[in-house]
Amino acid sequence: MRPRTPFTILAAAVCLATVLGACTTPSSGNGGGGAKQNVTLTVAEWTNPGAVEFTKELNAKFEKAHPGVTVKLQTAPTANGAWQQLWNSMLHSKSVDVLAQFAPTQQGYAPEYTDLKPGGSAALITSGQLTDLKDQPFMKRYDAADQAAAVGYKGGVYGVMAAEYVGAGALWYKKDLLKKYHMSVPTTFQEFLDDCETLKKAGVTPIFVSAKDGMHGGVWQGIANQMIMKGRQSSESVKVSEDRATAFWKGTQSWDDPVYKKISQQHQKVMRHIEPGASGVSQQTAPGVWAARTDNYPFLLDGSWDGAALQQANPKLDIGFFVLPGTDDAAANRVAFKPDLSWVVPSAATHKDLAMEWLAMFSEPENYKKWLAATGSISTQPALKNTSLPWMDWLNDHMDDAYPQLTNPWVPAGAPLDAAGPDLYKLAPIGGDSVDTILSRAASAYRKSVDK
Repeated sequence: MRPRTPFTILAAAVCLATVLGACTTPSSGNGGGGAKQNVTLTVAEWTNPGAVEFTKELNAKFEKAHPGVTVKLQTAPTANGAWQQLWNSMLHSKSVDVLAQFAPTQQGYAPEYTDLKPGGSAALITSGQLTDLKDQPFMKRYDAADQAAAVGYKGGVYGVMAAEYVGAGALWYKKDLLKKYHMSVPTTFQEFLDDCETLKKAGVTPIFVSAKDGMHGGVWQGIANQMIMKGRQSSESVKVSEDRATAFWKGTQSWDDPVYKKISQQHQKVMRHIEPGASGVSQQTAPGVWAARTDNYPFLLDGSWDGAALQQANPKLDIGFFVLPGTDDAAANRVAFKPDLSWVVPSAATHKDLAMEWLAMFSEPENYKKWLAATGSISTQPALKNTSLPWMDWLNDHMDDAYPQLTNPWVPAGAPLDAAGPDLYKLAPIGGDSVDTILSRAASAYRKSVDK
């Protein structure tokens, strides 16, 4: 699932010692059927309460269906680099059979002429460290195009993208507060701004957000998706991202182009309605603080992955969810989702046959429905609609024309932060710089990093 800090993953170290004393009969391991005795199948995922609890239940069910097999679950938080350290260690020691990874998407594979090397999950795929799953029977349950966009490479599919979420421009809202002020979910950008002005005049702070951890960047990203995709088919989003990345690399587009100035100006208008102390609010505490204040903050800038956290913080709170309308053309304001947790099987997995059986069980509709309910994920199986969680009503009504969110242009390793896009921490009112200043700085940083 999504990490608690979705726009950055911080690096740190964590110690891990994994010793597996598995003893297998000759029929266990990478192929063949037959009974398994004293076999340990290792599954690893990052810590997310709903996902972990579901995985524990599935593991128990798998053990019951496979006498002699024990499923060992390894977890670590995404904060401070702990999860990255865990999966690196497990891959190096060849001690994991089913591993959660963030979907690399096609952004992970820059053309050869860029000389950029893949990193993360993409690097595992290109180096042959992950198993191609495209011919596994359970893959037929999933949308082939979405899977290819998320974990595909040169005709292969190197994982099961099991979760996708809405984070770009995602907004939670308190239904009772909107009702109190006679408001409905806005469909245009101006309607949203008008609602914020009405709330402010009533003495209510419209938006709560963790600007300390960059959650306000979702506003900019959400507006960018809707402006750039306006007039295009949802199926074109991957190509739009690729074309934009190529144009940036070749110098025919830049961060200081007019479209990015307009996006930044729209973003700035929204930021004028946020909690004044937002720059000191952490993503870890934001959902709980927002849920507890039933008389203030009608809107919360946060991803769809935090539904369970909000409900746990205040079970009595009636919450809804929608995507910020970034333009004044209601038809252009569509949902953009991001591929997230993907189950992969390392090429060096000791029990590859059992790993495939575990994924097959995970993919069964009865089990996958429980996964969706536990995680709040958007369904990646066409035959299964999103869950009936009350807050998903708006999403369920707006998924027909949804598309994978746009990815950023390719950026060389070691490039300055600004090269990947305008530094919104420095844009007023969070920072002190103007729109022209941050865009000019970003454009210059990108060009210098590419031309080295």
